[in-house]
Amino acid sequence: MSRSMIRAAALVLTAVALTACGSSPDKSAAPDLPGKYTHAYVSTVSVTLLDKNPDNTRVQDKQVFEKRLPGVIQQALKESGLEVLSEQPGQREGVVVVQAKVSYDPGNQALRWVGGIVGAGKATADFSLEAIDARSGQVVATQQESDTKRGGAFGGNFYEDAAEKLGDVTEELAESLALIKR
Repeated sequence: MSRSMIRAAALVLTAVALTACGSSPDKSAAPDLPGKYTHAYVSTVSVTLLDKNPDNTRVQDKQVFEKRLPGVIQQALKESGLEVLSEQPGQREGVVVVQAKVSYDPGNQALRWVGGIVGAGKATADFSLEAIDARSGQVVATQQESDTKRGGAFGGNFYEDAAEKLGDVTEELAESLALIKR
């Protein structure tokens, strides 16, 4: 075989191998630059129990739930790639201040277990998150979502499910932040 035929065969095989691997010799990989916001501070988490006449157990459950939620938000932000600050950031560049409002009615777990299919004992939760640019004070991203629980094994655990849903909503907020470029 001549050298030109060997070179041509080598180029064809290289092109085939690169195509099979999903690469192309003429494509250059641009580095993925981070978005404008790389840090977050969790400020206010307002929790409202939508029960006009709560008993002591509901009040205690609300207090535990309220204490847990800032950590849920912080963990979701960390898992989304943001560095979470423990102190108020002032007017730093590249930082968002996250505020959250959660309104909920835990419903009745026993009724959900027995009659959850028809909506008996349903639980509801509304989540609203805002990300505010620390430097300008402007709202740069928001995420709102409502959730209803009708059933689950033994009526389900409303507080665990609501915390998980808040984590999901926070991750969606972080995804919106990641799209904002410098």
